[in-house]
Formats: sequence, C-alpha cells, structure tokens
Amino acid sequence: MCATCSAAVAPRPRVVRTSPVDVAASGEHAGVLRLAIVAWKEEGRTSLLRPLAHLLAASVAEVVGDSSAPVVLVPVPTSRRSRMVRGADVVDLLAREAARLLRCAGADVTVRQALRVARRTADQSGLGARERARNLAGAFAVRSEAGLADRALVVVDDIVTTGATIGEAVRALTAAGHRPIAAATVAHRPRQSR
Repeated sequence: MCATCSAAVAPRPRVVRTSPVDVAASGEHAGVLRLAIVAWKEEGRTSLLRPLAHLLAASVAEVVGDSSAPVVLVPVPTSRRSRMVRGADVVDLLAREAARLLRCAGADVTVRQALRVARRTADQSGLGARERARNLAGAFAVRSEAGLADRALVVVDDIVTTGATIGEAVRALTAAGHRPIAAATVAHRPRQSR
C-alpha cells in the first residue's frame, strides 16, 4: 500500500453499532479502504493482510479497552464454498494476524474458530436488513467450547453492513453459554434509510 493510501486508511476506531453487542470499526467501507478490502478478499492481494489486520486490531482495542482479561477473537465462520473460491478462510487469517499484532503490544489475545456454518445461506449481497437476518437465522453453531471459558470473547469480521452476521454469531455463542462482550471489524457500511 502506498503512503497516500496508507494515510487514507489510518485507523479511526469507533463503535458503529450497539446491538446485539458494541461493534467497532476502524473506517468506513468506502474509497481506498473499500478497494483494499475487495483486492485482499476477492482478488487475492495477500500483501494487504497486515494493513487490514492493523485496522482490525485497532477496532479490537477500542472495544476491549484497558481490560487485562484474556481475550479470544472468534472469527465469523466462512462457508466451504467461499474458502474454496478464495483459497483460504480470509476472516480467520485476518483475526490471527490482528491477534499477533495485539500480542506484540502486550495483550493476552488468542483466536478460536469456535463457530461453524450449520446450514447453507443465500448470498447476502443485495439483501436488506430483514432479509439478511432471515437468511442467517440459525446459520451458525458452536464448533468447540475449548478455550472459551473465563475469556472475553470478541466476534470478528471484515465488514459490518446490517449487523445480521455478527448478530447470528452472538446468538450462537450466547446459546452455548458464552456471551461475547463485543464485536470488531475492519470497516462498516453506514446505515441507509429505506
């Protein structure tokens, strides 16, 4: 990423949603940041992983604050089809790099792929908030509870649009007795009135 683009995507973490938990993002899914996310996620530009993970780490720090409790990042699960198309579970890679950066800063952070896709869903693009929520209802289940007890859980994803994906992740974890304290993303799409 060139110096001009790096400056355009400098982390500016803030809480952008408050339901079902506080959700922080480090920027708006527009302009240079949108192009960087698309290039990384859809075009295989792996060199963008570290700058995007830096943004995710800033969002995690925003919602965790000065807590000294051990933190577990729980990536939103990726479908088998998306993994095959992209060649990797990109959200898991993003979470792992963000955790590494946070550990370098002295935080006690790990990553657990605690969620799995429980059923197929339709493509979310083009769906409104209600349709996304219906599409994702019951889509995730807890894969493993190992390492989740007595930890501050933070659900992570690359982008929050309507909050339906994060809401489903929080629902699945809470149903298993592990209520996340927050969620963190790289970017957010501002809410649009319809």
